[in-house]
Amino acid sequence: MGGAVNVITLHQENAMNKSSSLIKRLVTLENNEFIKPLLDDCDDPVLGDIQDIPKICHNIQEDWKDVGLNRMSSWHLMQCIKRRLRGKVDGSIENHAGQIDILVTGCEVSLWLAEQFVSDLQKCFPKLYVKAVSSNKLLGLYGQELSMPTIGFPYSQKGMDLKDPIVLIISHSGGTFAPLACSNLLQSFSSSIFAVCSEWDTQVGKQLRSIYSGGLDLLTSRIFSTEVGVRPAEPCSISVVATHQLLTNIFEHICMTILSDPNFRYVTGSIINERDLQTLERLNVDNIKALERIVGVDRKGTVLHDNLLHKEAELRAAGDVWSEHILENAKAYIMTFIYIVVTVTIGYPLISGIADAAGLRDERYYYITRFFDSLIYFWLPQINVMILRIIQGRNKRHRMVGRTVVIGDPCPWVAQSAEAFLSKIFACSYSIAGLNVLSGNPADHLVHRHTHRVVRGSLLVCGRPDGRLTALTTLEASTCLAVNQASSIQSIGAKAIFLESFRPQFLCEKLLVESEVKSADMSLTATGNLKVGPSAFNETSTGKSSSGFSFRQKSSIATSGDALSTSQRLKMLITRRGSAQTTSGSDDGLDSTSHRSSAALIGAYANMEKEAKSRASRVGDHNKFDIDGIIEEMIKERKGVDKYRKIFEEIDADGSGELDFDEFVEAYKKINPDVSLPQLEQMFKEADLDGGGTLDFDEFVEMAKLPQVEVLGKLSVKNRDDRGLAQVMPSEERYFGEELRKTAPKGTGAFLMSQSQHLVMELYESRIASMQRFVAMTVMFHQMGSRVQNFFPNISFGYLGYRMDRTHSIMRIATTASPVSGADVRDRMVELLLRHKIQKAVTLFSRKYVEWRNAKYGVKLSRGNTPLSEKSE
Repeated sequence: MGGAVNVITLHQENAMNKSSSLIKRLVTLENNEFIKPLLDDCDDPVLGDIQDIPKICHNIQEDWKDVGLNRMSSWHLMQCIKRRLRGKVDGSIENHAGQIDILVTGCEVSLWLAEQFVSDLQKCFPKLYVKAVSSNKLLGLYGQELSMPTIGFPYSQKGMDLKDPIVLIISHSGGTFAPLACSNLLQSFSSSIFAVCSEWDTQVGKQLRSIYSGGLDLLTSRIFSTEVGVRPAEPCSISVVATHQLLTNIFEHICMTILSDPNFRYVTGSIINERDLQTLERLNVDNIKALERIVGVDRKGTVLHDNLLHKEAELRAAGDVWSEHILENAKAYIMTFIYIVVTVTIGYPLISGIADAAGLRDERYYYITRFFDSLIYFWLPQINVMILRIIQGRNKRHRMVGRTVVIGDPCPWVAQSAEAFLSKIFACSYSIAGLNVLSGNPADHLVHRHTHRVVRGSLLVCGRPDGRLTALTTLEASTCLAVNQASSIQSIGAKAIFLESFRPQFLCEKLLVESEVKSADMSLTATGNLKVGPSAFNETSTGKSSSGFSFRQKSSIATSGDALSTSQRLKMLITRRGSAQTTSGSDDGLDSTSHRSSAALIGAYANMEKEAKSRASRVGDHNKFDIDGIIEEMIKERKGVDKYRKIFEEIDADGSGELDFDEFVEAYKKINPDVSLPQLEQMFKEADLDGGGTLDFDEFVEMAKLPQVEVLGKLSVKNRDDRGLAQVMPSEERYFGEELRKTAPKGTGAFLMSQSQHLVMELYESRIASMQRFVAMTVMFHQMGSRVQNFFPNISFGYLGYRMDRTHSIMRIATTASPVSGADVRDRMVELLLRHKIQKAVTLFSRKYVEWRNAKYGVKLSRGNTPLSEKSE
């Protein structure tokens, strides 16, 4: 105070000797192998983070294959999940609406990633109660004496059953206040708490290690680490991608654990299978190569060859264009300043100077030239903007206003995280080159929230899903429709950037290729010439907005030449997108989906589905919405059950009401004789939930009524590596569905089989493709921000400038406000823990009393302690 600053220093050794309570809260920085060393200083920390993305993601995948600390934590997590599911199987854990089996919590970006993780997990296991709740909301509800209501959200103390749930805290820094406080608070409700952090030794990690004996039991490791370490740049790029990558590995391991037990699959309502996991892991592994091309650096940290940098160059060129939109006001202001200084100093404005040089010095010309000079002074900023646009080759009709970037993506976490990244990039920029950032979902609310501002200088970037996959075709069409609606209001230039995915084809793509090749062969046979209708290969629809960019998975564009043979022309024509080109020795690289618009793809797949269903049901072109058809299907279904009962009773010779394996094989062969014995053995194990070696009638009917597609998906796929370590092994198929197609019984429609891949297609979009689009946006936004950042030092000889890796908050941790103080959390935690122990003691005494009463008096009590039966003494 009074101009003086009091500095108090506390050396680590002194703290250790003098304050044992304080040292428990410190994280040792020196000689700590669980702390990543700080990175070397660099001029552009944001660029360094982006270029490290392929290496970090690759390291996470490789680390997961080894028996490291992440695998120890996953082993402990799987034991907790198994214990929880056993309770659901034996009935000790009741199922009700407010129950929570897995609770995932975090703040801001971590929460958005958690919500996507929970969405994917809930989609795969509909009967598993999984929720993502903000750490601030948990603190508001449980962290203080008077709870803070969560208005607008369905959370309350009475509505959430937090009886020993599995908790996953996501905090990349490991020190953000709200998740850190939750790591203390939730110990009152659960002993199964885990955290996803950037390092092993963080503040959250220290709190979780205190749950068990001194933190020495490594078999109960609770920390998952991305091994990113401390990153000084505030715009989040690598922390987001690394956390998303690690959550993908955790997701796969949870799925593998649940699928390992038929009872777990039953109580969770599992709809994912091992083959889906292998497909997802193959996509996960191939994703590294796609990330390398996007950022221009490989997994070893080496800059790629110039021939492989075209995608990064395209993204950075787009960032350059947008930076010119943002800087044009600043450049016009400088040009105006120079013009005024020069003309006023020399005393000759432009028109007056020209007139004087031309000898027009009469008084009558004096006022005319001064009038036009005054108009030039008035309109000079706008004139300079037009000059800049002419020189730069940009459209001259753009609004001369401040710029607003609108980010759209069907995956909410992509748009939200990209908005946070770009907003922090421009947090310290000068107002003359400022930027507003908004986000929205093009498949939901983007049109309603933002299209009324497209004439206000909006710059729209929109992520577009891979519509070549049947599960995503309609989502792509919806995204294109939203962008087209925005562009229909006003569109001044657009560009599409296609990302390379480096994945094999899915079965639906393969079938469409084969269909087009077959049609082309028939056309050649009939006429001797190649004929491709214009409706078959429409130009790919690219979203247009007010200076917009559209991201989508794709590869190179090929053109055809007259000198090529007919087969060569066909191949060149139908590989327009080509990102699904097969690898590992595929028979061809044809992709007829490449040249189709989203609407054309919907029509093609709808026709194939209709044809497949017609062929499978043998009812021709019968309308499924016709009432007679519905009644007919219901009658068939009833007759089918009667047929199954007749077969069951014929095979069940002893009348026991159960079938052993041999009887099951005999019965199922009468329903479908094409199924092999190994397939039947796996099906029997799937249906025998209690492990008794027999099936009752209901279990037999449930398995017999399964469509062939689902039956094939339940076939055993071993997910263990050569060491016997539980591991999701990547698929080695040339195209996804190749083995499924080969092992399918006769009569199983190929297109209907491809529908069994819909879930993994959706997981590809949410876990893999969305990550590629986010990384692509960070590359583009970094280039835009870098150009704006470097502009001011260049024009001011280093006097002006700011750093885009910093914000005005000047802190990397605890940036999210919390409604509860740390002291309140500690007091509340003690109270809740005491209540929990008392409640457990009361429950134990009540149960023991009932057991004693029954043993002594032979009285069976209900829950209300009312005697149900009593024998006389």
